[in-house]
Amino acid sequence: MRDLQKDFEAAFEAYNDELFRHASMRLPDREKALELTQECFMKVWEYAQKGGEVREWRPFLYRTLRHLIIDEYRRKKSVSLEAMVGGEDDTRSVEDLLPPDESNTLEAAIERFDGKRAMAALKELPDGYREAISLRYVEGLSPKEIGDIVGEKENAVSVRIHRGLKKLKELLESHVSKDDYAA
Repeated sequence: MRDLQKDFEAAFEAYNDELFRHASMRLPDREKALELTQECFMKVWEYAQKGGEVREWRPFLYRTLRHLIIDEYRRKKSVSLEAMVGGEDDTRSVEDLLPPDESNTLEAAIERFDGKRAMAALKELPDGYREAISLRYVEGLSPKEIGDIVGEKENAVSVRIHRGLKKLKELLESHVSKDDYAA
């Protein structure tokens, strides 16, 4: 039992922030993201205490959080997915979702500006693409790990990432051309 507790505490320390960040990207309400992240750890702890096997903590935690997020979407069926992802009442800043900036260079500022634009455009993607891209590039998971989380083959995840990036590029290019006309 002591090893289980140590493993769980280590997993909590290692993955709590990134799971919260992932939930924040998928839900419009920061408090709900925090609540579901905490619930995720509670459910995994209860499962492990009852003798359930957790071979790899990270994919297991992500899969649990993913199911909680899906359940949350189902509970709020009357609200459209688009409204949930990019609603008018979303008070979070894209800046909150980005990792902290440790430098103060012009290059870093340009990269962060481009990152903000990409994060804003990411919200416009369908949920499947958004999830795959955020797990891959924000959380740094491999296609195999993502496949374990979403219950799909690694190849299917790679295709989804590729198509999502293509759509994201199209969105970013259309935003740039709109900005050119506005100027």
